[in-house]
Amino acid sequence: MSCTTCGSKNNCHCSDNCPNKASDITTYDCNTLSSITVPCGSSLCDVLGLLELYITNTASEVSVINDYLSITPHDLLTSGLPTFPLSTIVPALGLLWDSQVTQKQAIVHDDDNAYSPATGIWTCPTTGRYDLAFDIKMSITTGDGWYTSGSAGMIQAALVTGTGEDVYVGNTYSSVNIQQSAYLSGAIGGYQLTAGDTICLKIINTTGTSYSGTTPGDFCRMSIRKV
Repeated sequence: MSCTTCGSKNNCHCSDNCPNKASDITTYDCNTLSSITVPCGSSLCDVLGLLELYITNTASEVSVINDYLSITPHDLLTSGLPTFPLSTIVPALGLLWDSQVTQKQAIVHDDDNAYSPATGIWTCPTTGRYDLAFDIKMSITTGDGWYTSGSAGMIQAALVTGTGEDVYVGNTYSSVNIQQSAYLSGAIGGYQLTAGDTICLKIINTTGTSYSGTTPGDFCRMSIRKV
């Protein structure tokens, strides 16, 4: 920006506030502006308008990102000891979950207050997709542990509906050799649930050996997270 004449002043500059001097920058010179498309020859007012719109949109996007990052968690984690006595039952055809004792654990955290330690049942608070998981360890330190010679059997564990026979995810442990501890875990991601659906953890024992008490280190856990 320069002045060739400015009244009686010589060598005047922009800071001199020349009364009759307009800016040399009157139209957009077609240089690239990152992320903004500006037509060649646009006025400064047009360019400033596009910049204002870009800044406004960017601020809106940042607001959306902040809202996403501050989403309220919907997590449940319970932990406790397996319920005992867990008597062995005779293997049979058919669905046996209804007759089994629901595992009841203490709450580690429950963001939606949706789990009842008194019943062991979690009730889905809002419709959506959830990650479901459980983890169990049960030990017998006497005799041959879970192995009973001459009898085939297994332990089944599953997250099931609070009433009915629907299984969300399950796992089995087979007692085919001398073994002190039985480990069972299962998980499924993105399972679609509807508000009001119920989930609880149950165990079926058909090993021929009853689980009559806990051993230090045994545990029973359930985890549910909305995704």
